[in-house]
Amino acid sequence: MLYDKDASVRMKCILALKALYEKRESAMKLGLFFHKFKKRILSMTQDRQPEITSECMQLLRLISEHYVGVFSSMEYVFLFQFVYAAYRPMATAAGELICKRLLAPPPQEGFFGQNPPDEFDRNIQNMKTLIDFYLQGEFHRHVPYLVDGLWDAAPALVRNWECMTALLLEPRGGRQALTSQQERVLIEILVAAVRQAAEGHPPAGRELGKRAAREVDGTRRWRERASMSRHFVKVLPQLLSKFAADKEKVTPLLQIPQYCNLDVYDKDGLGSYLDSALLELDCLVQRHSDVAVLEACARAYGAYCCEGGSAHCQAAPACSRLVDMLVDALTPLLDVFLQHEKQGQFLGHHEMGRICSTLRRLVAFYSTHDLSSWNLYEKMDSLLTLRRHQGSMPTEVIHCALQCTYYALLWQIVAATDRLPPQDALLDLRRRLMKFCVACRVYLSHQSKVLSEKAFILLCDLLLILSHQGPEDTGLGLLFFVPDHILQGKLLSFVREHVFLEESGSEGPSRIYKEDDADELHELFHRRNMLAVFCKLVVYNVLDLSAAAEIYQFYLKHYHHFGDIIKETMTRTRQNDRLRNALSLLLCLQQLFQKHMDTYGLNYDPIELICGPFYSIRLLARRFALTLGFDRAREAAHLIQRRGLAYAFSEAPVAEAEGGRQRYPNLCFLLLLAEFSCKIPPAERGTALAHFQDSIPEGVPSFGEGDMNPLLVYRKSLMKTDYVPQTEEEEEPAANPFDAICKESKRPQELPAATCSTWTPDTLASSSAGDREPRTASRGRKSKRDIFDVDFLSSEDSDNSSNEDVDVEGISVQGGSD
Repeated sequence: MLYDKDASVRMKCILALKALYEKRESAMKLGLFFHKFKKRILSMTQDRQPEITSECMQLLRLISEHYVGVFSSMEYVFLFQFVYAAYRPMATAAGELICKRLLAPPPQEGFFGQNPPDEFDRNIQNMKTLIDFYLQGEFHRHVPYLVDGLWDAAPALVRNWECMTALLLEPRGGRQALTSQQERVLIEILVAAVRQAAEGHPPAGRELGKRAAREVDGTRRWRERASMSRHFVKVLPQLLSKFAADKEKVTPLLQIPQYCNLDVYDKDGLGSYLDSALLELDCLVQRHSDVAVLEACARAYGAYCCEGGSAHCQAAPACSRLVDMLVDALTPLLDVFLQHEKQGQFLGHHEMGRICSTLRRLVAFYSTHDLSSWNLYEKMDSLLTLRRHQGSMPTEVIHCALQCTYYALLWQIVAATDRLPPQDALLDLRRRLMKFCVACRVYLSHQSKVLSEKAFILLCDLLLILSHQGPEDTGLGLLFFVPDHILQGKLLSFVREHVFLEESGSEGPSRIYKEDDADELHELFHRRNMLAVFCKLVVYNVLDLSAAAEIYQFYLKHYHHFGDIIKETMTRTRQNDRLRNALSLLLCLQQLFQKHMDTYGLNYDPIELICGPFYSIRLLARRFALTLGFDRAREAAHLIQRRGLAYAFSEAPVAEAEGGRQRYPNLCFLLLLAEFSCKIPPAERGTALAHFQDSIPEGVPSFGEGDMNPLLVYRKSLMKTDYVPQTEEEEEPAANPFDAICKESKRPQELPAATCSTWTPDTLASSSAGDREPRTASRGRKSKRDIFDVDFLSSEDSDNSSNEDVDVEGISVQGGSD
């Protein structure tokens, strides 16, 4: 029964085994049973049902306690990796196994007259073991998942703040000193544990079990956070002082004030520690110029300067003094710089380095603090204006000036939202916003890739904000702005040139990056970020339908790298407006079809419709049909059908070079529309078929002619499932162009290798109609399904497919099965 297909049967088997292995007497009698089914029980840790995996892991933990050496080292490594599982009960069960087999004290301790180590020393040793386990394990690099897996299994270890900080503060060369790599991992573990203790929920992406408690006791969590805060307000200045020179270690440590209850400074008389912490923050700002460290310092100041907190009275003046010092240092440097730029001269590298480092510090603080009282907008605007008029300027200076101007405008919008200013002030703010949009538009074509990408992200974010101010003529409606067609075209061109790049190598857009490709992964992250920013404009209807259609064209080609973002965009737009989403999908297919026709023209080979470039457009149409959903898709499907038919017969027919027959240029678009027929309910397909027949212009050849197969395919896709030909002796027409070629050449049909395509639900029946006996009336009323493509079937048809007969006699597939 361990191999049963029913999940409930497998679950009952595991639960029954757990009950037996919980008792040592019965567990000792099951040794032979386990050795026989060991491989199966180990494999059940990867069962499809997450509840079974967690119970199986608990069973394996019980087995490891009763039998010595039952698992090899490689099997333990296999089981330990489930501490990173997305299902939290499974991760907790793996954490319990780690505690029992990896972190437990050796059994020989305390023999031969030696005193056993105290609890603190044992926790330190276990913490070192845990760090080595993380470093040596070739699993994931997600410390928060490891901490959450041990949160309930080893609370005395991952919540032991004294132990972790003592290891970090151990002097170099001490008995318990750690290596630099071990210190980095321990800091990540410490910060992850602090976050979970403050927020009280597991990290994002980890699924809680059905029986797991959704909320922890509020009083208990409040006490734990208070105890944690009292500890860290004392040791945080020491930690910042020790690791001040290492940006990779000090950056995560600066997150701790955000999770602490800073009211303990006033309640417990710890004001002196606050002065030490603010002094260390000031030293870090002046010492480092790295953006990550500066932003972390700014957020730490923001936590201390929170209004209403006990640390606000001391932290706010300290932050103001620091900003005063930075502005005072920047003002004379900018004056000299602007004077030299106007005269066509250049400053030295030392002066330019000071300007850039000071600007980086101000930008970092402007992102979390309102610095409007220092009037930095005028200084930054003069830099951007001089760049456009004079020409050359260091890229980093422009980069910082753009960010600083952007934050200045955002803070002005926030101030106007809180308290509505006079109309003159709003008009002046609108003028500044339009001026900044023009500047970003200019920098989109800058030769510096970093600068152009930053201008693109800032412009998209600002457009999203301005488009939701309301189109009223008074109040904040004066700030309302939507991009025109020219600006939308520039944004689309930027996305095509900087996001959807042609990957080098044989794999192309499907290339899988490895850990060694750090630079390529970093670049891919930036490309995904730019696409996500642009797709937000599509979701919130800031851009027209053409923008969405342009993005959807790359859904299959760049599915590996950007498929999740594009699919989420389709889902959000469908949730907002189903009909608008349907029109964007139809427009995308029309654009791709027009490009195909411009490239290949009317002289096409019918085989290309099923295995050529046109087939990729059909696959995209099939994916689009699946994104419409299973419920409330009929209106969108009907809209696509009506608009698509109008497009298929929109252009006047063109005479062929040979034969002189008339052909509609867009007639093959019906092959794409056929993919959406499955979304029309069967009861309404008769109406859709009548509308299709009424839409056919006069003079179009009747059904069944070889050059009119698109009409035939679309007609058959709309036929009801109980459709029966007029006479049994009448031979059914070919279901796709490939069938037509085979019938004309009087040779048996051969399926194209690896490019089998579904045209209609009756393809299989019609393809073998000449080789089988005439069907009886009762059997002919049953519809035939194509066994080579189930995606073509609608959800309504698939529900009844089990009761229908599929005759596969006479069909031979060469090249193997499955």
